[in-house]
Amino acid sequence: MTPAVVPSTYLFCPGNRPDRYDKALRSGAPGIIIDLEDAVPEADKASARRDAFAWLAGLGGVEALRGSAGASTASSADDSSDVPGSDPVGSTRSTRPVVALRISSPTTPAGLEDLYAFVHAAPMPALHTIVLPKVADGTEVRLLASQLLRAAPALRLMPLIETPEGVRAVAGIARSHPSVSCIGFGAADYCVEAGIAFAWEALSHVRSRLAFDCAGTGVGLLDVPFLDLADDAGLRQECGRVKALGFIGKLAIHPAQVASILQSFAPSPAEAAWAGRVVAGFEAAGRRACTVDGKMVDEPVYLQALRITQRAV
Repeated sequence: MTPAVVPSTYLFCPGNRPDRYDKALRSGAPGIIIDLEDAVPEADKASARRDAFAWLAGLGGVEALRGSAGASTASSADDSSDVPGSDPVGSTRSTRPVVALRISSPTTPAGLEDLYAFVHAAPMPALHTIVLPKVADGTEVRLLASQLLRAAPALRLMPLIETPEGVRAVAGIARSHPSVSCIGFGAADYCVEAGIAFAWEALSHVRSRLAFDCAGTGVGLLDVPFLDLADDAGLRQECGRVKALGFIGKLAIHPAQVASILQSFAPSPAEAAWAGRVVAGFEAAGRRACTVDGKMVDEPVYLQALRITQRAV
């Protein structure tokens, strides 16, 4: 099954920095996450929740967001006057960014307050996705969906895998509810829980297991943000590695990372052209085995090409 097409990156924006909300919309990122969890100190949780909910309620629908997204990118979700204002390659600036909200874990008082406030809040027509931290199993997703979707039936959910329990249950989490659109890997919290180093070698098995267990669920995987903001080469290398494993994107913590992530996960011109020929040839043959560029194309090759064309849009 081909994973659902979701943005290849979301830019995190701290919930306690309402001055950055609109900047995040103008950052060029195809998705943004207003963060009420890790980015917000406990003392600021209540005010961040109020500010985020008020902004989301007043944001409006698609047309309002198109207006914001079409503005200059010189300002961004972070203090980034040093970030060029040019559009990142792959930016979907003619359409609105996907707007997401990360709540705190419902196992914490702040998370319960987030959940209660959300189901009693004013409508938020521009909110597309709720990000669920530290999800341990599918039952948790179904329970949260039963409450969140009562307030906003069209919401999508992005569970974050941040514990060994979540890693073991990831396939069930991916299949737990139709509203699950993608899965995020929270490696930093996972490393704390598992007592391992936050390093590629220590996490390679976990990433491979997540990719293997999610294969066939129709739910794509987004990798943890790259924390070294000065190492663009390292960011691109890690994007290439997780892409090879089957991840469809990588989360971002700074606007300067967006272009590199989009470029890394976008098909090359040659890949996109090949995929287009395969899709056209296979469909013209009535979705039966055929030959394209002198090579046999059957259903698995067609599905691979179809996935590439979907990521190229």
